[in-house]
Amino acid sequence: MKKYLLVALLLYINLSRSQSIKSVDSLNMEICKSLAQNKALNNEIRINTINNSHITPYLAKFKDSLVQREVFEQIFFRLQKNCNEFVALFPNKHPESSWSMQNEKPLDKISKEECNHFDKISKYYYIENDGNKVEVTLSDDLWIEKFSDGTFSKLTFRKKGSCEFELEFIESNNISRKNLSIKGDKYLYKLYDEENETYSVYTQNKETYYTFKILKQ
Repeated sequence: MKKYLLVALLLYINLSRSQSIKSVDSLNMEICKSLAQNKALNNEIRINTINNSHITPYLAKFKDSLVQREVFEQIFFRLQKNCNEFVALFPNKHPESSWSMQNEKPLDKISKEECNHFDKISKYYYIENDGNKVEVTLSDDLWIEKFSDGTFSKLTFRKKGSCEFELEFIESNNISRKNLSIKGDKYLYKLYDEENETYSVYTQNKETYYTFKILKQ
């Protein structure tokens, strides 16, 4: 009996979170439209506008301050996933990070042999936009990330042709990743350059390309 109650509870939690994510994503669509419409204004005014017109009224529906914080985290990190205009508000300023945004597709400068070598290496790392190092272990079709605060993310790794790979989100206890993705979300990456086992990679979100480097440990 306890087993069935646990399963029912887990199903309810997953359903509730899915509904919450849909509601947040709907809000974020309006936020993104507002940012695009106010592109001529300075960033401080744009941020104040979305906060006063969208975020604060939405959070006011929740009376518990802890719930408000959790919902705000969902809004913030889901915006990073789904709204290029929002991401552009926070340009990369850390000298060690290679993350950047561009409107043109990066040029391929990598051979098929170099691409095929990518999954032969089991230990990588990359530097996040804020300068923190993320260690990656690639093993048994799993992509495991370890963050500087001791948290982790687990994703399924699949090759998609010689120079592309797909990551499918499984789970994470990292504040960014657990709000950014839900189980089953898939992300496609393309290798476009390689030098001394350092790979240049991009992923596409609508008309914007996000580029970064993955380095061998």
